[in-house]
Amino acid sequence: MDKILIIQTAFIGDVVLISPLIEAISDKYPKAKLYLLTTLEGKDIFERNPHIYNILSYDKRKRDKGLNHFIRIVKHIKKIKFDTAVIPHPSLRSSLIAYFAKIPYRVGFRGRIGAIFFNNKVSYPLEFHEVERNLQLAYALGVKKKYRPLKIYISQDEKEFASKFFKENKILEDDFLVGINPCSVWPTKRWKPEGFAEVADNFIKNLKAKIILLGGPKDKQIVEKVSNLMKEEAVLAVGKFNLRKLSAVLEKCKLFITNDSGPMHIAMAMKTPTVAIFGPTTLAIGFGPYGEKYKVIEKKGLKCRPCSLHGPKRCPIGTFDCMNSITSEKVIMASKELFRT
Repeated sequence: MDKILIIQTAFIGDVVLISPLIEAISDKYPKAKLYLLTTLEGKDIFERNPHIYNILSYDKRKRDKGLNHFIRIVKHIKKIKFDTAVIPHPSLRSSLIAYFAKIPYRVGFRGRIGAIFFNNKVSYPLEFHEVERNLQLAYALGVKKKYRPLKIYISQDEKEFASKFFKENKILEDDFLVGINPCSVWPTKRWKPEGFAEVADNFIKNLKAKIILLGGPKDKQIVEKVSNLMKEEAVLAVGKFNLRKLSAVLEKCKLFITNDSGPMHIAMAMKTPTVAIFGPTTLAIGFGPYGEKYKVIEKKGLKCRPCSLHGPKRCPIGTFDCMNSITSEKVIMASKELFRT
């Protein structure tokens, strides 16, 4: 194989989960030029990845939205003359890109809407984690099976940025630093702001912790609400980092508390002990934390869970019991258990 294209243009958490797939294919075919077609956020995440020869960005929801841009990206890919396309993204558009670009060998999952356009259809085992499902595509290319962790590569510049950020906010190297992410793209995946505020206050008061409230450019209102509910003072970091800088900051956190979200997967890639709060989604879907040090908080026994793959905008039955039943005490207890191990 000379040129291999991996296509993943889903949400950032899904993109992070292909990092073991990238490494697996690169290890098997070290002389091949490995390209990645992904979103602008995905490009940000993988910019420093040594296994990737080139990243092609496709902002399908904004800048590159529409048929004209679809045709443009197909023509561009066709000119590169790939011999293999690996498509973990279960999207008809992703399948059509590889097909219309006339990539001769196309590997994807059986049963997906675009599977008709694949030469090699691989099973998608529902009982596996998404990372392990993605690796089935690598095994179809002759890669040997073995455990591969999530990885995000950051530069010395990004590490120095994190150090500067800590210094500016009077955070010392030996401080018990806790990152908190009260945000998620999906509204029903967000635990109550009051809960995050109570957890943060408890850690500051009882453990002398330093708290960083994290969020993207669109999350200002959510993060500020948590901050306003707190009795103690936290550092607000909303929309201040690109994803690699966020990775550098999370790497230095002693603990990360988060909703089921993209930053949860980033934290696991940086080997940060993580407490993840799950509401409408469940671990059985296959998108939970992937790594060693984590705890998942969820309300078990609810027949309505999971209510969808991603979590709907509103609770379908109007109770929101999956999140409302989770107490700050449960999150605090799980956090203490995690950082003591």
